[in-house]
Amino acid sequence: MTTNLPRLAILLSGRGSNMVALVEAVQRGVLQGVAEVAVVFSNKPDAPGLTTAAALGCPTASLAPEGRKRAEYDAAVVNLLQSYQPDYVVLAGYMRILSPVFVRAFAGRIVNIHPADTHQHQGLHAYEWAFENRLPETKITVHLVDEGLDTGPILAQGPVDLRGADTLAEVERRGLAVEHQLYANTLAQLIRQELPTPSIAEQSATQH
Repeated sequence: MTTNLPRLAILLSGRGSNMVALVEAVQRGVLQGVAEVAVVFSNKPDAPGLTTAAALGCPTASLAPEGRKRAEYDAAVVNLLQSYQPDYVVLAGYMRILSPVFVRAFAGRIVNIHPADTHQHQGLHAYEWAFENRLPETKITVHLVDEGLDTGPILAQGPVDLRGADTLAEVERRGLAVEHQLYANTLAQLIRQELPTPSIAEQSATQH
């Protein structure tokens, strides 16, 4: 059954806990009547998240990158995703750095969630960084994706209280609880145009 709702392509590489939270928000939460899931895609055909997405009733697709250069692979992924006509590309644990080929194809419409304040920590191992530095608090960041690494315009941030979190697993547990709520809420606000969304050019000009 097709609707006129904005369409989400959700990209993952692993188990897809954020994907599950987003699909549940579409089916019975803050994204119900706001968006629909066009496809859940993975660069890993055996990703557990694809099996979970299918069980939740979502269309799924995958394409393995082996033997392809990054730009060539991303061009193939863009072509595949465009067949699903997504309005937004939502990264949910997609463990690949997007090439300019990909970013330009969906410019201003790619959303990512990062488990740190992107002004403080970019890239991988953000929870490990927070734990090793014994931070009393970290922030989850939802941002638009530009051609840099976690440098795009920030849409929303949510604090994670880490006081008393004495294991990495506990840091991750607290962080994921915030991630799962913040991502769906921010997407709903973005789609409803309730967020101030500076352009990528404006944001990069304000960053040090």
